[in-house]
Amino acid sequence: MAGITLLEKLYEYEKNPQQRGSWDTAKIQESVLNQLNRILNSKQKTALAAPDFGMPDFTNMPGSFSLETYSDFESTIKGVIEKYEPRLKNVNVSHAKDENSFLSLKFKVEGRIILEYSSIEISLETVIDPEGKININA
Repeated sequence: MAGITLLEKLYEYEKNPQQRGSWDTAKIQESVLNQLNRILNSKQKTALAAPDFGMPDFTNMPGSFSLETYSDFESTIKGVIEKYEPRLKNVNVSHAKDENSFLSLKFKVEGRIILEYSSIEISLETVIDPEGKININA
Protein backbone atom coordinates (compact mmCIF):
# COMPACT_ATOMS: atom_id res chain seq x y z
CA MET A 1 0.00 0.00 0.00
CA ALA A 2 2.95 2.30 0.40
CA GLY A 3 4.07 4.24 -2.59
CA ILE A 4 1.15 6.35 -3.74
CA THR A 5 -0.41 9.38 -2.08
CA LEU A 6 -3.55 9.25 0.04
CA LEU A 7 -5.67 11.02 -2.59
CA GLU A 8 -4.43 8.61 -5.26
CA LYS A 9 -5.33 5.65 -3.01
CA LEU A 10 -8.85 6.97 -2.47
CA TYR A 11 -9.31 7.54 -6.19
CA GLU A 12 -8.05 4.03 -7.02
CA TYR A 13 -10.26 2.44 -4.32
CA GLU A 14 -13.26 4.18 -5.82
CA LYS A 15 -12.43 2.95 -9.32
CA ASN A 16 -11.55 -0.60 -8.26
CA PRO A 17 -12.45 -1.66 -4.68
CA GLN A 18 -10.93 -5.15 -5.22
CA GLN A 19 -7.45 -3.67 -5.66
CA ARG A 20 -7.00 -2.77 -1.98
CA GLY A 21 -3.45 -3.34 -0.85
CA SER A 22 -1.91 -4.16 -4.23
CA TRP A 23 -0.15 -1.54 -6.34
CA ASP A 24 1.87 -1.96 -9.45
CA THR A 25 5.24 -0.30 -9.71
CA ALA A 26 4.17 1.76 -12.74
CA LYS A 27 1.51 3.55 -10.65
CA ILE A 28 4.01 4.23 -7.88
CA GLN A 29 6.57 5.59 -10.34
CA GLU A 30 3.91 7.75 -11.99
CA SER A 31 2.88 9.08 -8.57
CA VAL A 32 6.47 10.07 -7.72
CA LEU A 33 6.95 11.75 -11.12
CA ASN A 34 3.69 13.69 -10.68
CA GLN A 35 4.81 14.87 -7.25
CA LEU A 36 8.23 15.88 -8.60
CA ASN A 37 6.47 17.90 -11.28
CA ARG A 38 4.36 19.67 -8.63
CA ILE A 39 7.37 20.37 -6.41
CA LEU A 40 9.71 21.58 -9.13
CA ASN A 41 7.09 23.81 -10.78
CA SER A 42 5.96 25.49 -7.57
CA LYS A 43 7.64 28.72 -6.58
CA GLN A 44 8.93 29.11 -3.04
CA LYS A 45 6.86 31.30 -0.71
CA THR A 46 3.59 30.42 -2.49
CA ALA A 47 2.56 27.66 -0.04
CA LEU A 48 1.61 29.29 3.25
CA ALA A 49 2.09 26.09 5.26
CA ALA A 50 5.60 25.51 3.88
CA PRO A 51 7.26 28.67 2.52
CA ASP A 52 10.30 26.70 1.30
CA PHE A 53 8.15 24.27 -0.74
CA GLY A 54 9.08 24.52 -4.41
CA MET A 55 11.89 26.16 -6.29
CA PRO A 56 13.40 29.64 -6.08
CA ASP A 57 12.74 32.01 -8.96
CA PHE A 58 15.36 31.13 -11.60
CA THR A 59 14.19 33.81 -14.05
CA ASN A 60 16.25 36.48 -12.26
CA MET A 61 19.52 34.59 -12.59
CA PRO A 62 22.32 36.12 -14.66
CA GLY A 63 22.72 35.13 -18.31
CA SER A 64 26.13 33.54 -17.91
CA PHE A 65 26.69 30.72 -15.47
CA SER A 66 29.83 29.47 -13.80
CA LEU A 67 30.46 25.94 -12.54
CA GLU A 68 29.66 27.24 -9.05
CA THR A 69 26.23 28.39 -10.23
CA TYR A 70 25.46 24.95 -11.67
CA SER A 71 26.53 23.41 -8.36
CA ASP A 72 24.12 25.75 -6.54
CA PHE A 73 21.28 24.70 -8.86
CA GLU A 74 22.12 21.03 -8.30
CA SER A 75 22.13 21.47 -4.52
CA THR A 76 18.85 23.40 -4.56
CA ILE A 77 17.04 20.85 -6.73
CA LYS A 78 18.40 17.93 -4.69
CA GLY A 79 17.47 19.56 -1.36
CA VAL A 80 13.90 20.33 -2.43
CA ILE A 81 13.40 16.79 -3.78
CA GLU A 82 14.83 15.15 -0.65
CA LYS A 83 12.65 17.27 1.63
CA TYR A 84 9.35 17.09 -0.23
CA GLU A 85 9.48 13.71 -1.99
CA PRO A 86 10.59 11.25 0.71
CA ARG A 87 9.76 8.21 -1.44
CA LEU A 88 12.79 9.01 -3.62
CA LYS A 89 16.08 7.98 -1.98
CA ASN A 90 19.74 8.31 -3.00
CA VAL A 91 18.95 11.44 -5.01
CA ASN A 92 21.70 12.68 -7.30
CA VAL A 93 21.36 15.82 -9.45
CA SER A 94 23.92 16.77 -12.08
CA HIS A 95 24.09 19.45 -14.76
CA ALA A 96 23.72 18.11 -18.29
CA LYS A 97 24.94 20.30 -21.11
CA ASP A 98 22.19 21.10 -23.60
CA GLU A 99 23.70 21.63 -27.06
CA ASN A 100 20.28 22.44 -28.57
CA SER A 101 19.41 25.43 -26.41
CA PHE A 102 21.43 28.23 -24.90
CA LEU A 103 18.40 29.65 -23.08
CA SER A 104 17.54 26.65 -20.92
CA LEU A 105 19.25 24.62 -18.23
CA LYS A 106 19.21 20.83 -18.19
CA PHE A 107 19.80 18.62 -15.17
CA LYS A 108 19.81 14.86 -14.75
CA VAL A 109 18.00 13.58 -11.65
CA GLU A 110 18.61 10.04 -10.48
CA GLY A 111 17.29 8.18 -7.47
CA ARG A 112 15.64 5.06 -6.18
CA ILE A 113 12.11 4.43 -4.95
CA ILE A 114 12.37 1.91 -2.13
CA LEU A 115 9.43 -0.51 -1.99
CA GLU A 116 8.67 -3.20 0.55
CA TYR A 117 10.47 -6.00 -1.32
CA SER A 118 12.17 -4.21 -4.19
CA SER A 119 13.15 -0.82 -5.55
CA ILE A 120 12.67 1.21 -8.71
CA GLU A 121 15.54 3.12 -10.33
CA ILE A 122 14.55 6.54 -11.64
CA SER A 123 16.58 8.57 -14.10
CA LEU A 124 15.07 11.65 -15.67
CA GLU A 125 16.02 14.96 -17.21
CA THR A 126 14.71 18.29 -16.02
CA VAL A 127 14.88 21.27 -18.32
CA ILE A 128 14.43 24.78 -16.92
CA ASP A 129 13.13 26.96 -19.75
CA PRO A 130 13.68 30.74 -20.02
CA GLU A 131 10.37 31.43 -18.22
CA GLY A 132 11.45 29.29 -15.24
CA LYS A 133 9.11 26.35 -15.96
CA ILE A 134 10.67 22.97 -15.28
CA ASN A 135 9.87 20.18 -17.72
CA ILE A 136 10.49 16.61 -16.58
CA ASN A 137 11.36 13.97 -19.16
CA ALA A 138 11.38 10.41 -17.85
